[in-house]
Amino acid sequence: MINLIKSSITLRWFYIISAIFLIVNSIAVAIGFFWLGLIPIVFIVILLGILRIDLLILFIVFLVPLSITDLNVVGGMGLTLPDEPFIICLCGLVIFKYIIDGTYDYRVFKHPITIAIIVNLSWVLLTSFTSTEIFISLKFFTSRFWYVVVFYFLTVVLFKNFKNISNYLWLYIIPLVGVIVFTLYKHSEDSFSQRASFEIMQPFYEAHGVYSAAIAFFIPIVLLFIVFAFNIKLNFSLLVISIPVLITLVLGLIFSFTRAAWLSVAVSLLFSLMFVFRVRFYTLILMLVAIVTIALVNQDEIIYRLSLNKQNSAEGIEQHLESISNINNDQSNLERVNRWVAAINMSKVKPLFGFGPGTYPFKYAVYQDPDYETEITTHFGDQGHAHSEYLNPLAESGWIGMFSWIAIIFFVFKTGFNLVYKAIDTKVKVFAAAILLGLVTYLIHGIVNGYSDQDKIAVLLWGSFAIITALDMYHFKGEDNLYNEEE
Repeated sequence: MINLIKSSITLRWFYIISAIFLIVNSIAVAIGFFWLGLIPIVFIVILLGILRIDLLILFIVFLVPLSITDLNVVGGMGLTLPDEPFIICLCGLVIFKYIIDGTYDYRVFKHPITIAIIVNLSWVLLTSFTSTEIFISLKFFTSRFWYVVVFYFLTVVLFKNFKNISNYLWLYIIPLVGVIVFTLYKHSEDSFSQRASFEIMQPFYEAHGVYSAAIAFFIPIVLLFIVFAFNIKLNFSLLVISIPVLITLVLGLIFSFTRAAWLSVAVSLLFSLMFVFRVRFYTLILMLVAIVTIALVNQDEIIYRLSLNKQNSAEGIEQHLESISNINNDQSNLERVNRWVAAINMSKVKPLFGFGPGTYPFKYAVYQDPDYETEITTHFGDQGHAHSEYLNPLAESGWIGMFSWIAIIFFVFKTGFNLVYKAIDTKVKVFAAAILLGLVTYLIHGIVNGYSDQDKIAVLLWGSFAIITALDMYHFKGEDNLYNEEE
């Protein structure tokens, strides 16, 4: 009887508080203040952050492909809604929660991948204070920080439960497929023309480059899930939908008309032969060093050969493919070369600390070489990124910034190769190989574009690093395991 009375009182207070909130919120909306309605959402985020962080992070992953980009909502600072406010809140909650209760697995900080990430993040912070535009750089660092905290440090321990790795990937894939279907429908109304492909995926993805990079990332992953479905005991319902999902991803990639993404998938499929023939990691490194050395030694001949290609980017997949190596008159390709040269020139001026994270778009204009300027070159320097995940940090954070970024990739692939070759559990091998092949697509794409500072790719990039770390720490039962012994 007493419990019934208490329940009745609690329910009464719930109705009273709800009624008061509805009245106050209605008045706030009437006078043009719309943010009060977000209070219940904030409470839900806080509650989930305290009780079920795993559900909250997976919910955020699901939101990312569906979020709207480039909204100036806070003092001119762009936010992506609704996912970034969730990410920011979760970042603060995670830091507070783990500092207070001390339940975080601090062995994560001893892993080579984590150490490389901390070194890179620390250097980004240091170069933010030496920046030519400190406010811009600190904004860049803050954004990088919350992505790393949420999508790397939080998800590493989330992935201690193997099922969450699959959930994380599929909760991005499913809404992405929805966006692709939406985009293809809009595209069909314009006869799938290349001209329409650049921004037709808006408002979910700002342009075809980042859209295609996300699609390309998942093609080798879903393909491996299908090929090894029985080895990894893939849920039958997921197996049934995997084939139409793969077909949709491929169609989305084709009609994105993004040459770098097409090439990245081809390279990823070729890279899979490394696993088939069990090429060792350090053999791969030697091969890459040899390729780069040969390219540098013969750069004049290579440039001459490329200059013979006069096929410009045009309507039609075949012509578009042929234009990939055209540095004769393809303005898109030539402008990329211009941006790369500007980044290199900037690094010569500030080789140690760079101009500051996030400052390239505001500083590159005066460092363009007139010999490389194109019809679409701007002297106002208002067209953004250096179009390279490697040269952009070189210009913004100096040589240490670039090499600390490459060090992260080095340790991710070193760890991943070890998992593929030495893990006893086939599921661990397949997931490690799938993630590495997905990363290959982005790292190849990253030669000519850069999207790691955007939520659409950050969730994939840092999440992939976390998956490899978690597989190594919690699921690797082969030799050389340094972590299971300590549990």
